[in-house]
Amino acid sequence: MKKLLLLVLLIIITSCDEGDIVSTETIAEEITRGAVLRTQEYINNDYLITDVQSDFHVVIEEQDLEDGDLLDEVEVYIQYIGNTSVTEALSTQEVLYDVIPASDFYEGEFGLPRYELNISFQEALSFVDLQLSDVAVKDQFIYRLNLKLTDGRNFTTGTSSSIIIAYDTFYSSPFLYTINVVSPIDDTAYTGVYAVESILDGPGPDGETFVDCYTVEITKGRSNTTRQFYAWHWRYHRGIEQKRRWEFNVVGDEIVFGKNQLSSPEGYCSSTAPILLGPDTENGSADIVDDTVFELWFVEGYLNFDGGCGFNTAPSRYRFTKQ
Repeated sequence: MKKLLLLVLLIIITSCDEGDIVSTETIAEEITRGAVLRTQEYINNDYLITDVQSDFHVVIEEQDLEDGDLLDEVEVYIQYIGNTSVTEALSTQEVLYDVIPASDFYEGEFGLPRYELNISFQEALSFVDLQLSDVAVKDQFIYRLNLKLTDGRNFTTGTSSSIIIAYDTFYSSPFLYTINVVSPIDDTAYTGVYAVESILDGPGPDGETFVDCYTVEITKGRSNTTRQFYAWHWRYHRGIEQKRRWEFNVVGDEIVFGKNQLSSPEGYCSSTAPILLGPDTENGSADIVDDTVFELWFVEGYLNFDGGCGFNTAPSRYRFTKQ
């Protein structure tokens, strides 16, 4: 077995128990049949409406069965989505932004090819032929990566399981990044200790999403408007797993739950693809001058990854009250 797969097995097996072998086999299968673009570091994930030099900034690492030798090139596609009544008409179709050849990748810490992808707000605007005055807070830029191998195969969105595309996993390989256009907020806004309360009559597909969780400490995340807290999901592996990191963004007057967040490496009922969580079609409201109380609206079974539990996609809503 290749050293890459041995590395995966060592990392997962030494940190968990025999119950994790199923998930390990799923990951090994992903690599055996294809390749991934691991998000090795996610440095910034929003565009500030006040700063055209703010950037989408991520370090990716290509992994395949031949330890990167199958890498040919990576295509980067861009799409602008106007999410207001004024900007909606300016939305664009997905177009090819750049092609990154294997020769532009450098050797990373583990001998695998890495690339630092950095696209400023101004560069994105210019490419889709828009001015700063054309866009508004809540609009989005979508970046999709298409990995091409030397044997002719391509890998992009829709080709992997939830444990592969979710952030904060060993692979973190979504092939897709959604960058919100946001207004800057104070670094201390929406931070501190908050009481947590489920506000749905029938919360979640099997009770409350977050368990053994009455208060959380919210801190600033990877960007100006990103916030994060730690809590257990209802499917967490008791006695073994640490609390998972959950992320949301303050986007204008809305609180937006992050995409592709994993319940737990063992968060499934009858399949090896754990439950995925993501934003709902509607978001809770935000107030940039009063962060005393806010609501986080999201779904379990995002992209229909429900862990084989049979609920498909189910809403979950929480109220956070500052202490």
